[in-house]
Amino acid sequence: MKKNLILLIALALLAVVAWYLIRIKDSSTLTDNPFTQFAIEDTASITKIFITDLNGNSVLLERQGPNKLWKVNGKHDARKDATDLILDTFKRVRVRGGMNKAMRDNMMKIMSTAGKKIEIYQGGDEPSKIYYVGTATSDHQGTIMLLETPEDGKSPEPYITHLEGFTGFLNPRFFIDEMEWRFTGYFNYPALDFKEVRILDNYNPANSFAIKYLGGNDISLQSGFNPGLDLFTAQENNFDSLKVKDLLLQFKKVHFESYNTMLRYEAIDSMNKVVPAYTIAVTGHDGRIKSLDVFLKRAARRQFDDAGVESPWDLDYYWAKTESGEYALAQRFVFAPMLQPLSFYLRQGS
Repeated sequence: MKKNLILLIALALLAVVAWYLIRIKDSSTLTDNPFTQFAIEDTASITKIFITDLNGNSVLLERQGPNKLWKVNGKHDARKDATDLILDTFKRVRVRGGMNKAMRDNMMKIMSTAGKKIEIYQGGDEPSKIYYVGTATSDHQGTIMLLETPEDGKSPEPYITHLEGFTGFLNPRFFIDEMEWRFTGYFNYPALDFKEVRILDNYNPANSFAIKYLGGNDISLQSGFNPGLDLFTAQENNFDSLKVKDLLLQFKKVHFESYNTMLRYEAIDSMNKVVPAYTIAVTGHDGRIKSLDVFLKRAARRQFDDAGVESPWDLDYYWAKTESGEYALAQRFVFAPMLQPLSFYLRQGS
């Protein structure tokens, strides 16, 4: 009995040693394999990222201008959070392991019909690395990817990749929709470098007002808006300066939720024919006026206001129309505080 126990312990120890040696060998194989070197340590050297799918969709991200800011398809500023995320992915991606033959063959078929191709450029005309991104693993803790480089060509097999310290898969980070990549900021005056802010209530001009701002506490409030003359005819002296300053501070950063509104042509055509509920206009120190039209959005479902009254209007969102005629989805949480009437800023008895 004692001999059998010793034998079992010895076999168990041998099994542990064998498992450990196999792991070391596998780890060494992965480390030495050029087709497992997905990570890019110096992400600051990346100048261009081109993402395509098998349906012919694509998006191009490039660093442009003196500040090397990311642009989307050469037209729009890119979302900083999105570009930071994809660069972080390039830096931290690691191979978790390989696959057996059956799984490998199946994944190659899937990647040939439903994969994405990510070309990464580091200053040259040729990509320094190309990722072929497949599906997530069955446990949703890894992503099937295949690497191609100019030096070694295309890997004959894919690998399971992941980010250390991150739970989940990587596919969603490589999206293609231009509007998802697009920077959503519209009014961006972090230094409050403007001289006037206008809030126009187009349905009730008496609620409209303008704030003249010359810096510091040099603030004045105008009322008596004349739509025909497009000017204010009265000066308000008894106003709540803290409320007015709070409004000005909001213009440091005003973002839409998304430019991807999914509006049908008929809906856009209809809105183009009506007067917007509000117009926000900011005049910079250079004299340039940046304006935005805000429309009430029809409720898609039954909604009730704070008084329990059913509202025909969406209580969460507005439609916003930019100077260039583009429509965006604007959260009421962000924009409603900017659209308070003149009376909100006046002291009692004014």
